[in-house]
Amino acid sequence: MRRVVLALPVEKDEGTKYGHSLSELRRLPAPLRHGTVFAAPTFNESPWLVNHASRARCRQEDHLVRLVVPAVLAVFTEARPPLHLLGFSKGGFAALNLLARHPRLFAVASVWDASLLADRPPHPQLVDVAGSAARLDEYDVRRNLRRHAADLSDGSCRIALGGVGTLEADWTAGRQLLEELGIPHRAYRDAPAEHRWSVAWLASAMRHLLELEVRLPAGPRGPAGRER
Repeated sequence: MRRVVLALPVEKDEGTKYGHSLSELRRLPAPLRHGTVFAAPTFNESPWLVNHASRARCRQEDHLVRLVVPAVLAVFTEARPPLHLLGFSKGGFAALNLLARHPRLFAVASVWDASLLADRPPHPQLVDVAGSAARLDEYDVRRNLRRHAADLSDGSCRIALGGVGTLEADWTAGRQLLEELGIPHRAYRDAPAEHRWSVAWLASAMRHLLELEVRLPAGPRGPAGRER
């Protein structure tokens, strides 16, 4: 296997209101699956992938970075493969946040119909799992792209921003922000698709992810890369 792709959830536990990530990924054409280990972590609260300000049992980012990622990578006995992020809606929000906050752990974030890139109040679920105004600020995806723009602007294109489903305003705002910050990215529009896990948008998201991976330079973000 040449890479690991984390399919970030949009529902707590193993909810399937918005489909099932691994079931749809299995429907991808073989060339888009070849050489890839897909992992789909789950969380018992709404998975925005943030650390709660006070509840020690709701530290989603820490759980993913410190427990899930090492457990997945432990199955590889040779060089560590590149680790990518894939998601839509709140999973797209989380993928961009994780890439910005951990640029030497994750290589590429391929997102579709990502949430909260446009100017609107945080979702009530996000407010609940963040726990404070300060923690909401820490995980504001637009502010994190600004805060960490230098890490994402070294010439490597590491973001694929896909749309358009339900959240067209977020796609437009996200593209404009990345252009303003000078962060290399690939913005593309698919035909409108249903806001759920679906091979209809996953095929494009995986194709762009693989194309960006090929163009990544060797070095600290390659298979041997480690978190800062």
